[in-house]
Amino acid sequence: MRLRRQTTICREGLYFLAIIALVFGGAVIKEVNLLLILAGMLLGPFLLNWRAVKANLRGLKVERNLPLRICAGDVLSVDLNLTNTRKKLGSWAVVVEEQIQREASNGRNNHRRQPALRPSVLFPYAPAGQSRKGVYRGRLVERGRYCLGPLRASTRFPFGLFSRTITLGKPETLIVLPRLGRLTQGWAARRREALAGTDRRRQQPGTEGDFYGVREWRSGDGQRLIHWRSSARAGKLVVRQFERPRSRDVAVVLDLWQPEPHRPEHIENVELAVSFAATVLADLCRKGGSNISLGVANGAPQCTGGPASSATLQRLMEQLALIEAQADTSLPTLLAATLRQINAGTEVVLVSTRAVDLTDAAQFMEISSDPVMRDRARRILCVNTSSDRLAEFFSPDP
Repeated sequence: MRLRRQTTICREGLYFLAIIALVFGGAVIKEVNLLLILAGMLLGPFLLNWRAVKANLRGLKVERNLPLRICAGDVLSVDLNLTNTRKKLGSWAVVVEEQIQREASNGRNNHRRQPALRPSVLFPYAPAGQSRKGVYRGRLVERGRYCLGPLRASTRFPFGLFSRTITLGKPETLIVLPRLGRLTQGWAARRREALAGTDRRRQQPGTEGDFYGVREWRSGDGQRLIHWRSSARAGKLVVRQFERPRSRDVAVVLDLWQPEPHRPEHIENVELAVSFAATVLADLCRKGGSNISLGVANGAPQCTGGPASSATLQRLMEQLALIEAQADTSLPTLLAATLRQINAGTEVVLVSTRAVDLTDAAQFMEISSDPVMRDRARRILCVNTSSDRLAEFFSPDP
């Protein structure tokens, strides 16, 4: 980034300059040599401060270290490293100021944009050829993409009559992830209740998962599991054995509908839905052993995911951090696209900011016309974040 320098006279410097002008004017009018000498003595510190502030910032470098991951409402701690590259002369009373601005988007929540934050760190002294570390802390209460920088170093040393500012360092981007809450026992119970029929069908031994070997026949094994060729070779009955997966794949579909015109409670409901979806995904990745997917309509319907891992969670959380609410009815297209992309045995959780009736054939025409998708839609677990019942399943952090 191009280095920019600016030297300005401070208010105290203007006052001091006015005193010099009065003394010099009185000396000229009254022809008093002592006042003329006093004006010259006062002008010395004035010029000295002008030269000192320029030399004080010469050869400085500032580096910033951002955290790898931060959620909305968490403490943001940024380390600043000030390096004096000069071989001689240290730098005194250097203030490094940061600018943090949430980037504007094409979404519908731009009216909530906060003014730029300007944290600063004071470095009392940076010796020649050495570095000094500083840190500033704060909280970013909204999710989204933030632009940090450029950094500005300034000083008024030694007398505070002039201010010298240089702009250095390059801007960086920080994505603030959605705030996480806590899932209650009621949420786990509701999932088990919603998928009781599917679980009942899967309780038959040896009929789920991938085939990985055979074993000796035991009492209670069905005849259809007998592997006749292996039984003939072994001279005894053996049955096929299947590997049971540890967890069911899960797809979270997020419907961020927001009415027009929207009020503060609508915006709060959108953030609650995003937080709930992020908490569900974080809980699934913490348990592991399955594939997770996220379906959103951020411009166009899209469904992304992967194995439950920290890398997949980070990618999906960044996607949730940048998503914006919409006023159109894109849910039918999003839900149909998600059902076509995921596997047949995937559990689907629909998180919406409104009440959704999946049996409405007029609204979900594409799903109702397909028998396979219609059957899978009956087992979708719907969560309405605008309902008071959400407190039974989810507790957002204060």
